[in-house]
Amino acid sequence: MMASASERAANAASAAQDLLSNPYIRRVVEDPEIRDNARVAYSAAREAIDRISSSDSPASAILDDRKVQRSIKRAGEAALETRALIIEPPRRSHHLARNLVILTAGAVLAIALSEGLRNKVLDLLFGAEEEFDYVPTTAPPAASAQAAAPSVADVASSNGKADSAVDEAAADAD
Repeated sequence: MMASASERAANAASAAQDLLSNPYIRRVVEDPEIRDNARVAYSAAREAIDRISSSDSPASAILDDRKVQRSIKRAGEAALETRALIIEPPRRSHHLARNLVILTAGAVLAIALSEGLRNKVLDLLFGAEEEFDYVPTTAPPAASAQAAAPSVADVASSNGKADSAVDEAAADAD
């Protein structure tokens, strides 16, 4: 019994969907480079077959005819390239990853080489640095302060005025 037209159309649509679900067929359909290589391979093979079939001796045409040999070679190379393009996954672009690496390296260099930028980044990360003056809470002991300072007599004797300096120091002490 013969199938109706609608059943044949449904079967054809199902077969087309099955073909398109195949990743290799989908690559052939979507990639124009693959289609061009397949077309070159087919036309070169067709040209070689036509020359061989039109010659009197097919064996001598294959072995001696340079045009047949070039056509066969071109067909083989195009077929191999087509196969490689179909089997290899499409190359993904690495622009985003490369740009992020370059951006990160640039930022690190800028922070490392610029003190002002480095200070701004540190202030943003850890807060502004508080500046303060250190004031000691304890005074130095009196004995150690006098031991470190030269006596008035030592200063006066070095100037040659020892007697008058000692008298002035005694007067100041009173």
